[in-house]
Amino acid sequence: MAFATPTANDTQDLLSIFGFVNTASDGLFFPIMLLTIWLIGFIGAIAQERQASRAFIFSSFISTVLGILLALLGFLSVTYVYFLILLIAFGIFWIRLEKGRNF
Repeated sequence: MAFATPTANDTQDLLSIFGFVNTASDGLFFPIMLLTIWLIGFIGAIAQERQASRAFIFSSFISTVLGILLALLGFLSVTYVYFLILLIAFGIFWIRLEKGRNF
């Protein structure tokens, strides 16, 4: 089993290092990082005593903004951005269901 090792061109700047890490992990580095950021945002918002639906939208929105930036840089597939947008839509639907239940 051979592991990828960076060359001098792969370590010129931060952008090329991230490109190498993403290539070496078969494109899974940034989706896993976005999932981690989503989980930290969700747990952090719940720890501040927000509603679960609002915490869900907050963490989905932050992850979507970061996902769009990563997709523009070419580090993330657009498919993941679509999934994050669907998470926001699900969160909005969840909030609407909660508001309807209170009436």
